[in-house]
Amino acid sequence: MSDGFLGVLRLTFVALQNISFTAVVGALLCDAWLARSTSRWQQRVSLRLLLTVRIGALAALIFSGMAFWIHCALMSESTLADAGPAVLSMLKTTGFGRASLAGAGFMLIVMMLSLVQSAPPIRFKAAIGFALAGVALSRSHTGHPVDAGLLSLPVWVDWMHLLAISVWVGLVLVTTYVVLPRMFNAPGPDRDNNAAFVQSLSDAATLALVMLFVTGAYSGWRAVATPGGLITSEYGQVLLLKLALVMVAAVLGGHNRFIEMPKLLAALIDAEPEAAARPLKRFAAVLHVESVVLAGVLVAAAVLVSSPLPGTT
Repeated sequence: MSDGFLGVLRLTFVALQNISFTAVVGALLCDAWLARSTSRWQQRVSLRLLLTVRIGALAALIFSGMAFWIHCALMSESTLADAGPAVLSMLKTTGFGRASLAGAGFMLIVMMLSLVQSAPPIRFKAAIGFALAGVALSRSHTGHPVDAGLLSLPVWVDWMHLLAISVWVGLVLVTTYVVLPRMFNAPGPDRDNNAAFVQSLSDAATLALVMLFVTGAYSGWRAVATPGGLITSEYGQVLLLKLALVMVAAVLGGHNRFIEMPKLLAALIDAEPEAAARPLKRFAAVLHVESVVLAGVLVAAAVLVSSPLPGTT
C-alpha cells in the first residue's frame, strides 16, 4: 500500500470502526446475560452497557464515514476537500458504495434503537442484533469475498467470520473495561449471577473461536491459494500476523478458561465476597492482556481488507 498519510489514516479509521462495532456486539451480549437476574447493581452495569452501545454505534458511523470519504479521495486522486463528487459517484454507481451505505443505514438503526430507551436492561435486543447482522453482511460485500458474487458462499463465510471475531473481541473488550471493574463492588446476592456471566462469557468465546478458525481457514486458503502465497505476498504476511495474534489470544483465553476461571467460579459461588477478589484480579489481568492482543487482530483485519490478493495488483 502506497497511499501515504491518507492511506494510513483510512486504515486507522477502519480499525477504529472494527473496534466500535465489536464493542456494540459485546455490550449487547453482556447485558443479555446480566439481565437474567435483576438487582440495583445489575441495573447500574446495564446502564453502562447501554451507554456503550450508543457510543459504539455513533463511533462506528463516524469512523466508517471518514474511511469511506478518504477511500473516495484516494480513488479519485483528489484532496479530502474536493472528494464530494467522488463520494456521490461511488454511492450511486458502485457495489462498494451501496454496500457501505446499507451498512451505515443498519448501524443508524442500532443507534436509534439505543436512544429511544433510557432504563436498563437494553430493550429491542432482537432488532438490534438483526441490524448488527445486517452491518456485518454489508461489510462482507465491501471486501475481497464479493468478487465471487453477491450473497455467494465466500461472502456468507466472511460474514460468519466477521460475526465470530466480533463476538469474541467484543466480549473481551466490554467485559474487561465495563463489567469486570464493577464486579469487585458487586454485593453478595449478585455473585451467582456473576458466576453465570463468567461461564457464559467463556462458553461464547470458545464457540466464537472455533467458528473463527473454521471460517478463517476457508477464507485464508481461498485468498492465498498456495503455501508460497503466505510468505511472498503482502496479504499472506499480514494474514500470518493475524493468525499469530489469534493464537496468542487463544492461549490467553485457554489459560483463563482452564486455570483461572474454575478458581473464580468457586470463589463466587461458595466463598465469602472478599475471597473472590484475588481470583477476579488474576482473571481480569489476563483479560486485559488478551484485549490488547485482540485489538491488534482487528488492526490486522483492517489491513487485510485493503491489501491486494496474491497475484493481483
